[in-house]
Amino acid sequence: MFKQKFIATVAMLAAFVLNAGTTGFAFAGNPKRSAKFTVRIENISNKGGLSGADGTKYPFALSPGLFVISSGKTEVFRAGKKAGPELESQAEDGDPSLLAKKFAPKVGSINQGIFNTPVGASMPGPLLPGNSFEFSFNATERQRLDLVAMFGQSNDLFYGPEKGIELFDADGKPLSGDITGKFLLWDAGTEVNQAPGIGPDQAPRQKAKNVGPPEDAPVALVKDGFTYPNTADVLRITITAQ
Repeated sequence: MFKQKFIATVAMLAAFVLNAGTTGFAFAGNPKRSAKFTVRIENISNKGGLSGADGTKYPFALSPGLFVISSGKTEVFRAGKKAGPELESQAEDGDPSLLAKKFAPKVGSINQGIFNTPVGASMPGPLLPGNSFEFSFNATERQRLDLVAMFGQSNDLFYGPEKGIELFDADGKPLSGDITGKFLLWDAGTEVNQAPGIGPDQAPRQKAKNVGPPEDAPVALVKDGFTYPNTADVLRITITAQ
């Protein structure tokens, strides 16, 4: 009797394992979809410049920035929370290097990158009218894209999505198309704002980095009484999946 029960048990286990290999553990043979993405950031602003509060014309410029690919709760910034020194450096001086060092241990060097050289240029610099930044990366389902870059002639304003942009939809289709609408203009809250394009503590007029009256406010959408261009009038941001 014992021998018969033992044989029956072995047979049941064998059937379970066989069945699991084809159904119960099917996810093991269904890897996440992946794709290569290319992001292009174009400065489409008027080459004649934007009008400052005093009528002065100034060119719209976007600073070098950082992109981060993550699948967890990684956030480059959070609305309502005060900016750290890394975001302050990006928002005030257009320098993404401290942010890159901060996120390297969290996402690894392969899932982040600095974009700082306009297409066709031989050295890093700001993105001026008519030029573009471009970068590529690989990602899998359930990963998101975060990106930040400074509004060049401001005290501490930067562009970025409110939350990471999903790179695949619910059906596993990779994202392609114009994503400009997902990018908003944020105030880092680290330096008192001056009129864009003419403020003495804004590049290229400031005497040195990290100068200007400090401010102690949380990150928020810019709302300071000054006039800023609509994002879609100065930037075109597209993503292409291959």
